[in-house]
Amino acid sequence: MKKIIILFFFLFTITNTLFSQRTLYVDDFNNIIGSPSKEDKLLLFAKKNNFKTLILYQLNKVDKKWSLSDPRANNVLSEFIAKAKNKFSIQNIGASGESASFFTETIDVYNKSRNKSDEKFDIYNLEYEYWSNKASGDSGYYCINYLEDNSIPCTRNGSFNFFIENLKEMKQLSKNNIHDIKIEAYLGYFTPKEINSIVKYCDRLIIQAYGKTPKVSFATAKKSLTYLLKTNSKVKTSILFSTQMNNMGYWFKSHSLENSENRFFDLMNGNNINLKKKLNLDGFSYHTYSFLEKSVNYFYYSKN
Repeated sequence: MKKIIILFFFLFTITNTLFSQRTLYVDDFNNIIGSPSKEDKLLLFAKKNNFKTLILYQLNKVDKKWSLSDPRANNVLSEFIAKAKNKFSIQNIGASGESASFFTETIDVYNKSRNKSDEKFDIYNLEYEYWSNKASGDSGYYCINYLEDNSIPCTRNGSFNFFIENLKEMKQLSKNNIHDIKIEAYLGYFTPKEINSIVKYCDRLIIQAYGKTPKVSFATAKKSLTYLLKTNSKVKTSILFSTQMNNMGYWFKSHSLENSENRFFDLMNGNNINLKKKLNLDGFSYHTYSFLEKSVNYFYYSKN
């Protein structure tokens, strides 16, 4: 009987360790915040599916509705964050942005306007896809909005240098904070030289693993994970699943999150260099809420 209890405790600990490392990207947040029913629907979904970290999009639009630098107006956001942490077991709330200026001028100002830690952001998440030739090239989105204004060449190398400088600025911003802020970056494709620079300024990396099944997703991410392993960095790493229908969305209609994660881990274990054991894995991230919620609800409905 004693052995059974010990085994149960061990399995419970392992399971909860895995669950505690789930991250959910929240799209359409601009239309969720301020509506108690929509907020609770999101947070109940996150709690039911053991998400401990939320990364919020559209905060620039939220800022236009309720000035995030004004403590008399930004309480709509502070109340949401506090509710998520205190009532729905969310451990970390992250803000996603394209440049360091968004964090220095908006998100960090918001954080410093709030006195309670449970009302503050815990993660500054940089989502700038420097590897996109279309976005960084002449007349591309990054070229027009970021590179040209800073006299930076509209090339992948110029865009990467801009990305690194932003990470450096964000890292320094986190060091100057009383509240513990973690810096992380979303990464799709990178070279060995690029990742050697990136790991110096991040606490966690979100590594893209796109595909319609865990097997295809692993094949997509394998090269990136191998490059990361060779840096000998202990930076935390989260595997990112896309939940759109042309990626893992259809899969999640008939497979649980646990099953999908375990299949991915099995593929990492089967690798000759044992990526699962050697990388500092921080579980899985899911992009995004609106797609995943539909797939998971379908899965539970069909199962019952």
